[in-house]
Amino acid sequence: MKTRWILPALLVSVMFFGCGRKPGEKLYHEALAEWNDGNLVRARALLEKSIRRRTGSLENAEAYNRLGTLLWEMGNRKEAVKAFTESCRLDSGRYEVLCNLGVALSSQNDFSAAEHAFREASLMKPDDPRPLAFVGVIYAKNQKWDEAIHNLNRALARTPNDPRLQTALALAELNTAGADAALKRLQAVLKQNPDYAPAIFNTAAIYRYRTKNQAEAKRCFELFLRKTPETDPFAEQAHEALQAMASANGEKISFTPPRSPNRINADKNFQKALTYHKKNDLDNAAQWYIKAIEADDTYEQAFYNLGLTYYAANRLELASDAFARAVQLDPSSIDARYNSALAEFRLGNSDRAQRELSIVLSQRPDYQPAIDLMKRVRK
Repeated sequence: MKTRWILPALLVSVMFFGCGRKPGEKLYHEALAEWNDGNLVRARALLEKSIRRRTGSLENAEAYNRLGTLLWEMGNRKEAVKAFTESCRLDSGRYEVLCNLGVALSSQNDFSAAEHAFREASLMKPDDPRPLAFVGVIYAKNQKWDEAIHNLNRALARTPNDPRLQTALALAELNTAGADAALKRLQAVLKQNPDYAPAIFNTAAIYRYRTKNQAEAKRCFELFLRKTPETDPFAEQAHEALQAMASANGEKISFTPPRSPNRINADKNFQKALTYHKKNDLDNAAQWYIKAIEADDTYEQAFYNLGLTYYAANRLELASDAFARAVQLDPSSIDARYNSALAEFRLGNSDRAQRELSIVLSQRPDYQPAIDLMKRVRK
């Protein structure tokens, strides 16, 4: 698993800058209209035709910038570089075009030329951190960590509290000053931005792969998954890391069985757990469900709810254990057995999931969630 660089986020923030005044020629406006309608090929043809009609005109600097942006959108990075270069040739003082050229050159791995473009842009707008940030990322991609740190620090001087730049700097420092320095910076980022998912993910990755602190890695990956949607491209990696750690540890629920069951105390603790559960305070909910179990370890509903809590926190091994214990106490519980199958499926244990689902469907052949999950398992 790799640590999470912020290059895509920076790309979004830089590509592509506003385009100044619009030439009044008919072909140019027709091209923009076609582009707006999604007709990229037609838009390109009209833009190129409008440029040919105005050969030598300074207004073509803007047209070439538009053309470069359109070519980038079409996936033609090499031609985009040519268009941005021509725009700069016609009018070398355009900040946005220099930045666009730097991005396009970076995509072609022409890092020296990209750095030159970004440095020129940074001189035009001394308060904008993005050109220097890109230079830092360019050096990082080439594993020139000292130069990366130098330029990222210069960018941070323009915007000291930017979590993206602080996170990028932490990853550069990881390769120079070591894991402790990187973690210290990431922790400072999270102190100011508790929900900043890239910093959480990178913290988890450093704990797992550099410091070998699996407990902290697990906690951070779980926190990352609570803070970010499942569509996040790093969510799958976080799930895989958690599953690998859980499989390696064989994680089970830890509790002290009572000498004799006390359902009254168990009910009191269960109600406290429900209060936290409803507030989505999963850690406290789990603690009080365990206290209910420690008062009465035959409390099937407490095990079931504990499983729901762990599942919501993406602690799948513990969720599976809790659901399995609930099934042992009440083999007829459709919900507990179904959720046990779901947890096993998420853990990659398809045979166990299929076995539990077969029992569910033998009890309730029309139970649609089990039918749907069985199709996924078999697939």
